[in-house]
Amino acid sequence: MLDFLSRNIRLLGFVAIAVSLIAWGIDLSGLVYECVYCRAQRTAIGIAGILMILPDPRRWWIRYAAAAICFFGASVAADQVFLVVRAIDAGRAFGMLNLVMAAGALFALVGQALIVFTPKPLE
Repeated sequence: MLDFLSRNIRLLGFVAIAVSLIAWGIDLSGLVYECVYCRAQRTAIGIAGILMILPDPRRWWIRYAAAAICFFGASVAADQVFLVVRAIDAGRAFGMLNLVMAAGALFALVGQALIVFTPKPLE
């Protein structure tokens, strides 16, 4: 599976950009609540996607930038997950969809960082 993901790094980059643009479109249309945590996560996913489609995404400086951006976004996502869990524990009404989306962003960002750091597959 990891070999497949590593071979299709550019396709995954385009998918990440599409996810980011769709999420930004939904946000800017006013269909969802304006959340700075969500905005930071979707921006990090999009920028990491752009880095994944560069001609050689495994150069050291691209890896460094991708790691910094992905782990910033992952840190924001982890903070949001804990804020939602804290709100649930306090008995406040909070949407479970928010928890699922934050966890999904966390997994996506960590996955993007790992894919950029996988070795280039032998051809």
